[in-house]
Amino acid sequence: VVDKSSVHSLIIRYCKCPNACTPDKQLFAIGMFLTSFSRLKSAFMFSVLDGFLLNNLECGTSAMNYYSKLRRMTSSIFPHSVSVC
Repeated sequence: VVDKSSVHSLIIRYCKCPNACTPDKQLFAIGMFLTSFSRLKSAFMFSVLDGFLLNNLECGTSAMNYYSKLRRMTSSIFPHSVSVC
């Protein structure tokens, strides 16, 4: 899960009740946007997407540079050890 402060490795458990929404809709309801709808592996919080949009519009920051910044915020000494989405 990529948040505006860092990249997190989490195990997410979905509701499997008979009337539960699909996993992608469950994540969307709590403010997460999946990187793929066929392979549920990574998700971005809406707040990080808003932050990227603002940086991109005002500063011209590319997606790669923004993600590199998030990796460094997650691990300032070993940013290369942070998983790539």
